[in-house]
Parts: sequence; structure tokens; C-alpha cells
Amino acid sequence: MKHLVTLLLAAGLAAPAFAQAPDFATVDADMSGGVTLEELQAVMPDTSEELFNAADTDGSGDLSEEEFATIAGG
Repeated sequence: MKHLVTLLLAAGLAAPAFAQAPDFATVDADMSGGVTLEELQAVMPDTSEELFNAADTDGSGDLSEEEFATIAGG
């Protein structure tokens, strides 16, 4: 949990990079209901796999709208 908080804090400190993050529906290019790392990196190329995995709290391999909001700041 401490590691997750550290990663999310680091993402928050990088707010200018995420200041204009697109909405969930835009990033979910295949309209599957989840955002993959590849979909996220297509619009936010600086997103690391480590940050993605930390946000993927259920371990499903993609981000739900709620999980996406932790990265996108929404």
C-alpha cells in the first residue's frame, strides 16, 4: 500500500504532464470498458508500466473508469 501511495503521489507531482488528460471513453479506443496500457500510452506516452500496474488495483490487466481516474486526475 505504501508503494501505491508513493506512485500515486509521484503521478500527482507530475500533474502538468496529466493536466489535459483525455476522458475515459476517448482512451478506451476499442470500447471494451477497460483501458489497457497500450491504449493509455497512446494518449499519455509517459505512463510507465509500474504506474499502470499500481493503478490496476484489481489486477485485471486493464483500468476501469475508477482506476483510470487515479492516473488521469479525475
